[in-house]
Order: sequence, then structure tokens, then C-alpha cells
Amino acid sequence: MTVDTTALETETADRAFEIATTLAGEIGARRPTSSAERIAAEVVREALRGDGLDATTEPFAAYSSFAHPFGVIAALSVFPALLPRRRRVARGALAGLAAALLASEGGLLRTPLSDLLAKRESRNVVATVEPRGRVARTVCLLAHMDTSRSGLLFHPAFAAQLNRWITVQWLATLLLPAEPLLARRRPGRALIATARAISTAGLALLAERELRGVDVPGANDNASGVGVVLQITAETVTRPLESTRLVILITGSEESGLLGARAFLRERDTSGWLFLNFDSVGSTATLRYTRAEGLMPKWRCDARLVALADRLARDEPRLGLEAVDSPIGLTYDTTAVLAADGRAITFVAGDDGRIPNYHRPSDTVENLDRKTLARAVSAGRGMVGLIDRGDADQQ
Repeated sequence: MTVDTTALETETADRAFEIATTLAGEIGARRPTSSAERIAAEVVREALRGDGLDATTEPFAAYSSFAHPFGVIAALSVFPALLPRRRRVARGALAGLAAALLASEGGLLRTPLSDLLAKRESRNVVATVEPRGRVARTVCLLAHMDTSRSGLLFHPAFAAQLNRWITVQWLATLLLPAEPLLARRRPGRALIATARAISTAGLALLAERELRGVDVPGANDNASGVGVVLQITAETVTRPLESTRLVILITGSEESGLLGARAFLRERDTSGWLFLNFDSVGSTATLRYTRAEGLMPKWRCDARLVALADRLARDEPRLGLEAVDSPIGLTYDTTAVLAADGRAITFVAGDDGRIPNYHRPSDTVENLDRKTLARAVSAGRGMVGLIDRGDADQQ
């Protein structure tokens, strides 16, 4: 198998770089539900219409930060400490509510707290490229256009430990409902005190991010992914696929809880679709593909898509493509797809468990790497080509 690697030449990443520059350099920070996110959606829609596609925006209810639901959960975990010790049942009940809400939010399927908090409007941009022949399958290229906020959580010294910290927070929250039982003995009380201290620290970090953090430009995360998707789309419009319908999905409010992807999945039947996600693919780092996504719980990526990426990495060493067994950063839009038993994989650039400039003010256009962008375009083109041949079809 030979993949067209012409995108490894820097100039072929020009469209991707141009889109990333417009989003991060001209529009700047694109906080979920903000006016800047809306402007970004209009820019993306017009770029797709310029390619001759009937691109549309699809609004959905959202909120501006993942600190909203997870702050509520952390507060419910901490609040029982303010009640008298004799009220063990009430303390345990509040902690149990926090644990139940955390389990539902983390499962990404039934999220009553997120639904309750979603009072503002965000939007996705959607377009479709039909194949030359009869449609045999649908592949969705996706990337998110919104940006995050800085904070101590994302300090470079802490970034590599972020997933472990979140796991510890999860375990602490799930342990606290056992207080009525554990508090009967000294070791149990010490365990509960430790778990509550972890929850308190988590709440403090969320508050610090909201109060002291700044909205970041998001050139790598994720104007780069939007640029890659739009470049592959433009190429496909010029040379339509043989039997694969291409759906383009540029999501909003990914950074506040994968809200755009979840809204898209709710609104249509995507059974059997294949999802290729591009998230933070513009830094000076190794281009990777995920074998699993999620924090707690975790989901395995689609086995056939992983096998195709394995083949691409083996047959085209110039791509520098490598697998990663755990997510780099946090969750991705495709994590919501996997949670719904969908077929998905993500491409992301990072090393040593870190994405360069992750959720930092330094995530600027000046720190984008055109060569990594070009490799991402080439990898995406190669995956789409293999899928169009039927190599990912389920037998």
C-alpha cells in the first residue's frame, strides 16, 4: 500500500495553516458559547461554502466551562465536612449525590447536571461531500473550534500528571459516600479526611482557573485540527471519493465537556459511521493516534481504524506516526462517540504525555509547526483513502 505523501511538503499545508492563523491569530480566544466562537463558526462555514459545499450551523444548548458541572460535583463532595459529624447519613447522602453525578457526567451518555446547566448557545458547523458512486459508508472528519482557559491545572510542570490527578479525584469522590461506614474507625476517618482534602484541592484548582486563568488563543488546540479537516475537505471536493460519503463536523464547546459532539450524536443516527478526529496536530511533537480514550472510564478505539493507522505508520515512516495507549491531555470529541459504542480514532501530537503549550497563553500561531500540520493532513488523507477502499468495513 502506498499513500500519497505530497502533503509532507510544507507548502501543501498552506490551507491548514491559513485557517489556523485566521482562527487563532485574527479571532483569537474562542471560549465556548462566546461571540468569538460564533464568529469562528461563521468563518468556518464560509470557508466550506467557498469550496462549493452547503455548510450549515447547528445551534445547541451549552455552557462556557467544564468548571460548571465539575465545580458543582466537587462542592457537593466538600460540603458534608461543614455538617456536624453526628449527621453521618446526611453527609453520606450529599457525597453519594456527588458520586452519582460524577459517574453520569463521566459516562457521557446521560448527563442531567450538564443538561441543567446548559443555558447558553453554542453551534456546530456541518457539511457533506457526496462520493462519485453509490454510498457504501460514511466517514466523519471532525475537529473543535473553541478554546480553553489557562490555570495551574495546565502548568507545564503539572501537565504530564494531569490524567493521574483526575483519576485520584475520581477515586476520592467515589469513596466519600462510604463515610457512614468508614468513619466508625480511625483508619477509615483518616481515609475519608484524605479523600475530602483531595476534593477540596480539586475545587480550589477549578476556582483558580476561572478566577485567575485567561482564555488562550488555541492555535494548536485546536485551530490546527480545523485547518487539517478543511484542507482534506477541499481536496476531496476536487477529487470526490469513490463510495464514501464524507461528513465534516467542526464542533463548538468541546472544551466545556464535548458538548458539540454530544449534540451532533443526539440529533442523527450515526450507526456504522467512522469518525476521524484531529485535535492539537500543529505542534513540534510526534504525531500520534489513540488506541484508547477517556479518563475514568476508558474506551478502546475502533479496532479496524487502529489497524489502518498501524499500517499507515508502518508503510509510511516519513509520517513519523506512532500509537499512544492513553489520551494525551483530557478527553476528545471522539470520546463521546466511543462512549456511545461508535467507531472512532483521534490524531494528536505530543510527547511524554504532554501536548506542547496545552491550554497556555503560549498556544499561538508563532508556535505552530507547518511540518506537523502537513503530516497530519497526509495521515488523514491516507486514512480516508484506505477507508474508501473498504479496508475498515465490518465483515
